[in-house]
Amino acid sequence: MSHLTFEQKYTIEILLCKNYSIREISSILHKDRSVIYREVRRNRDRDKVYKADLAHRKYLLRHKQKPKLKRFTYEIKATVNRL
Repeated sequence: MSHLTFEQKYTIEILLCKNYSIREISSILHKDRSVIYREVRRNRDRDKVYKADLAHRKYLLRHKQKPKLKRFTYEIKATVNRL
């Protein structure tokens, strides 16, 4: 799965300000239209305006809050057996 880079998000912001369509933006970035639609819908502000810096902060927050895989290591097994 390929994520949008900050530069791509910034390009989306600039092109939306210049009234480019989602279809045109997707062809410029070589991404599917659904990726651009989802990015804009998910990361716009309360005034329905897409901003790259806000989008990137939201992305980092979602990534940080995402549950991480926890492995049952030898240390954890030893602690469980001890308790």
